[in-house]
Amino acid sequence: MKQQFKYYIASSLVAMLVLFTGCSEDYLETAPTDQVSDQLATSGIDNLRGALNGMHRKMVSQDGSSQGMGGEPGYIVCRESLGDDMTWYSTGTWHKDLLGWVAHRNALSSYDYLPWRYYYRWILNANFILENIDQYESANPAAHHGVKGEALCFRAFSLFNLVQMYAKRYQAGTANSQPGVPIRLTSEVTQMARHTVEEVYERINQDLDQAIQLLDGYKPESQPSADRRNHFTQETAYGLKARVALAQQDYATAATAADNALKGALAQGYKLMTGSELYHGFATITSSVKESLWAAMTKADQTIYFYSFYAYMSWNFNATAIRSGVKSISLDTYDKMSETDLRRAWWDPTGSKDGIPSNYTAYPGQVRKFRANGTGDAVGDYAFMRIAELYLTKAEALARQGKDAEAQAVLTEFALTRDPEYAPANTGEALVEEIMTHRRIELWGEGFRWYDLKRLNLPVARRGSNWNIAFCREIDIPAGDIRWQYAIPQEELDANQLMTTNE
Repeated sequence: MKQQFKYYIASSLVAMLVLFTGCSEDYLETAPTDQVSDQLATSGIDNLRGALNGMHRKMVSQDGSSQGMGGEPGYIVCRESLGDDMTWYSTGTWHKDLLGWVAHRNALSSYDYLPWRYYYRWILNANFILENIDQYESANPAAHHGVKGEALCFRAFSLFNLVQMYAKRYQAGTANSQPGVPIRLTSEVTQMARHTVEEVYERINQDLDQAIQLLDGYKPESQPSADRRNHFTQETAYGLKARVALAQQDYATAATAADNALKGALAQGYKLMTGSELYHGFATITSSVKESLWAAMTKADQTIYFYSFYAYMSWNFNATAIRSGVKSISLDTYDKMSETDLRRAWWDPTGSKDGIPSNYTAYPGQVRKFRANGTGDAVGDYAFMRIAELYLTKAEALARQGKDAEAQAVLTEFALTRDPEYAPANTGEALVEEIMTHRRIELWGEGFRWYDLKRLNLPVARRGSNWNIAFCREIDIPAGDIRWQYAIPQEELDANQLMTTNE
């Protein structure tokens, strides 16, 4: 299939260089939108680093035609809407057609085609960097290794999301010859068929393995030491490796990668939240606590308004999506927590109006986990990776290998920070289920549940009294249903047909 994204790679890379060099917005108004000056982009390693910095900055952005999808946090809200742990009621606009399992199967829907554009844009930009970075290796090895390693992480991260969204699940022990997505290794836009799912995962792992080596000891030179979190590091590369291994049901690799990520993170002072730290609201996660390994930090003067994650997933921002449809946890999932679990305060099971403005609708199970900085301030941090995820990944991977004692030790270390009265008791399948319950609770709203169901070939089973079938349309979706795959966008199919006809 042909990727007709010449405009996207050109315009986005120009924007990234502007962000780095500090030029005025007039530069974008006068520069061509269909080409990039190779001389500007490759005149030195600083410009390539600048393009990389711009890619990170635009992880949270107002790109696209739908304000419900403000970069990666917006696509995370989309995937959460497809799961069985998050619901809402009353607001019939943003994300409702995903809650009903419709929009991602509509090849003309922005919910379907924007993620495809978004991830391939990162791939093409990463490829542009990778095509030009090696000429600077001898002059500045440290910078070369870092920029190259980060570009490889961007490509792997993007391919991983694409293959999970637009293809059938990876199934360990099979050939995985089902159609995946095109693997683009250059910035040149040419017609390309879909590679198999197996081939896509092979490339993802190759990129991450190389990145892990390159990022050993890497510190982004242009960033303050406290703000490494808005870049890829060796720890986050290991964390991505662990995510990929879970999706492949390669539990030995997942446990090792998560352990390596944790060792590196803990050695640098990262630590699990505990006690009152759990209630900081997440919009200040990079300053309030030390649990986020990889995060976006949006400056106060760089608001993206209603494209913000907190305009949809907080409980207090003044937006229609919150006033009329505050996001809520499935009460069935909520009830799985012990009475002494501190995370119970992340939601209000009764739907009371305590602390909610009078014009907001209260709803059972409503979120308190995510809090905007104010009713008119949607600017905030977003954590793409927390060490809590790594603990849970390591525990799950060990448990699925039958290493109950090791798994329980990891789970206990994590769980005691969430429930001071936690006591280990389970083994075998019960232990696996307990760990998965902790994943559902801990990572709620952070983009994991739908992927977890898909990788484990489990159905969506929306349980609890706060699921309204008239609003959400679907309560049970069987594993293996065609709707577990996003449709290939129509604009991509049309571009491919046009190319075939003209040639």
